[in-house]
Amino acid sequence: MVAIISKQRAASRRLIYFGAVALTVILGTGVINHSRGLWLSAYILYFFAAAIGVIMLLDYHGYSKYKNASLVVTINFFLSCITMVEGLDAGGYLFIIPTIFALVFMLGNTREYKAEVIGYFVISVLSFSLSILFIPEKSSWQNITSEIYGKMFTTNAIAVVVLCAVFAYIGIYFERQVYESLVNERNKAKHQEQMIREQNGYLREIAFMSSHTVRAPLSNILGLAALMRDVPNDPDTHSLVMDGIQNSAKDLDNAIHHMVSKTGNLIRR
Repeated sequence: MVAIISKQRAASRRLIYFGAVALTVILGTGVINHSRGLWLSAYILYFFAAAIGVIMLLDYHGYSKYKNASLVVTINFFLSCITMVEGLDAGGYLFIIPTIFALVFMLGNTREYKAEVIGYFVISVLSFSLSILFIPEKSSWQNITSEIYGKMFTTNAIAVVVLCAVFAYIGIYFERQVYESLVNERNKAKHQEQMIREQNGYLREIAFMSSHTVRAPLSNILGLAALMRDVPNDPDTHSLVMDGIQNSAKDLDNAIHHMVSKTGNLIRR
């Protein structure tokens, strides 16, 4: 469950990064078209940005089940629309290229979503191909001069190159984060393994002390106590036995302190 939540958060972060860049380019292009008097192109781009924003908002609130499919369909639909109302000479269809480029990074794990990635690629490639094959070079929806067409193609081409570069950087950034996360997890695993080894060493040492270091003085005390009981009226024997008990008690006390120290080290780790 934790791994699934972590993946969802990572996917949401990727969408936020890619979406923020895409929205900036879409709105910027819309404003430029607006300034050129291409109202239809501008409003399509504004609706395009609004649709992307809604998908990002829904994903932020946890409604992410159909996020990827919605993104692919929305992007290709609006790019096809903008190409149709502007004509091929404007170069709007070029924006499908960075879309294809970003798909892998937005999904995050192409092995897990292999069939899904192939489906999205097919949709994007078909959209690109149909636009080139069936949309005329000049727009029949708007009055666009040859000069404006040249400026639009140049602007769109530059925007596509910038998008590809930014998407590549974002993709590398996330790949690096994944790599660093894997390295950190491996280091944590090695550290945990080392701690377990050290704890096992402490446990073996404590077990040895329990069976030998503590057992020896305790056995001496018990033996000396039995000797004292067997020879009750011999002062010299009593004196020797008391000295022996005292020395064995000191050895037992030292052994117990040593065990407590080892146990403390085990608990602190």
